[in-house]
Amino acid sequence: MSDDDPSSAGPLDDSLADTDPWLARDRDAWLHEAPFWALSAVLHLVLVAVLVNVMIEAPARPKEHAPMRLRLEERARVRYEPTWRRDLERRPKLPEVKLVEKPVLLRRLDDVTPEVPRGTDLSNLTNLELLHSSVHDVIGAAGGASGAYGQRWGKGSLIREGGSEGTEEAVRAALEWLRRHQAPDGSWSSDKFVEQCRTRCASRDVGRGDGRGERWYDVGVTGLAVLAFAGYGHTHVDGVFPEYVECLRRAVRWLKRQQVRSNDPAESGRYGGTGGHWPYNHAIATMAMSELLVMSRDVIGLGRSVEDAVELILHSQNPGAAWRYEVRDGDNDTSVTGWMILALKAARNAPIDIEARRYDLAFEDALRFIRSVTDDEGRAGYQRRGNFRTRLHCMTSVAVLGRLFAGESREGIDIRRGVDVCMLDLPRWNEGERGAINMYHWYYASYALFQYGGTPWRRWNIAMKHALLQSQRRGGEEDGSWDPIGDWGPRGGRVYSTAIGAMTLEVYYRFLRVTGAE
Repeated sequence: MSDDDPSSAGPLDDSLADTDPWLARDRDAWLHEAPFWALSAVLHLVLVAVLVNVMIEAPARPKEHAPMRLRLEERARVRYEPTWRRDLERRPKLPEVKLVEKPVLLRRLDDVTPEVPRGTDLSNLTNLELLHSSVHDVIGAAGGASGAYGQRWGKGSLIREGGSEGTEEAVRAALEWLRRHQAPDGSWSSDKFVEQCRTRCASRDVGRGDGRGERWYDVGVTGLAVLAFAGYGHTHVDGVFPEYVECLRRAVRWLKRQQVRSNDPAESGRYGGTGGHWPYNHAIATMAMSELLVMSRDVIGLGRSVEDAVELILHSQNPGAAWRYEVRDGDNDTSVTGWMILALKAARNAPIDIEARRYDLAFEDALRFIRSVTDDEGRAGYQRRGNFRTRLHCMTSVAVLGRLFAGESREGIDIRRGVDVCMLDLPRWNEGERGAINMYHWYYASYALFQYGGTPWRRWNIAMKHALLQSQRRGGEEDGSWDPIGDWGPRGGRVYSTAIGAMTLEVYYRFLRVTGAE
């Protein structure tokens, strides 16, 4: 471009402006308007600076709604107080359940709870399928998603099924006693738990010694304690109360150390030694570890241990029958068989490499034995018909629950008869009446009648709550525990009675109702 071209000059070129009147006019206009442009620029810079300052210094607004899970956990993190009432009059501070004007299922009050489709609630108002990874598809393992603070049932199940804040406070008190009396190695000892007492562990004022049991049941009572904590919604890796998680972490480590590793299939996988009552110890420990595995999905930490334990149970069963004190010796009894069924039922939903058909065959054989010891009135014997052993019909309650968990329908005539037998003696904490207290029977009957439902469950539940809540120890070193009196109490000691008492009061959310044969 030529230097003579006026378009090549800038608007402020004075030499050109002097010779071109149009350029001179543009220059004068720009000079005249410049102060306004400068003022506008300054104002914009000030406004930007103010906005930046506000954005930097203003605090972030908090979210209006915290996640529901956090709010529930904050409510749950209540420090335990021994002064809690733990009685029948305690009423829950929860929203009232809305009643449906025209329920889908209409039934008489004395009817058994009807069969319902799997994954469906009892009012049949939802057909939401349960997730296998969060809740047991049939029985719902203790705690976790089906526990008191779980995702599926929560406190709604607690209240709906007959529990209350009083029962929950009793469970919490029992867990606190168990936590205080766990040994440093992670176990609970039937007889040496007194070494963990901060003060004198004694019930001598009521003439019961110090609550010690028999030392060879340590594996079994440790398993019961684990089940009690698991029933409250805790595992060895997660839970509302970190101190309970730590209890379970140490207990799992101890139980794994007690497991036998051998090339002998009659011993390999066994929790505990070779004493005469090892099947009780092993079955209860297997049930506890299986439930933790299902809840936590900790396959790396628990998978092999549980699988080996289940293999031993399957190997030990008498062909065509059940279990007793030895491996395939042809001897059977209802009591050991009941615990073995519970262990297999929990393990069946665990992520281990055992075919479902093997469980089915085990349940079929166990049912064959239970039917053989049950008379025409629905009463089950210990090893044969008429062999009851205790005043209360304990073996009948074991048989009814075993039948239900092994696949029989709640509508079956044998189960109905067994329920009628259980209802003959409602729970009563009567220390002056020989044979009236049997927490082993109360545990099995509570779970059996909960599964059955209807009027029998409601009547039993009222009596069970009264017996347990009024007899739980308050204050002192025994606060939260139950005295180990009655049948089998002196063998397992105070740890046994406290753990099984807590498990009984967790019945409202521990297991979902079975849906019949799978």
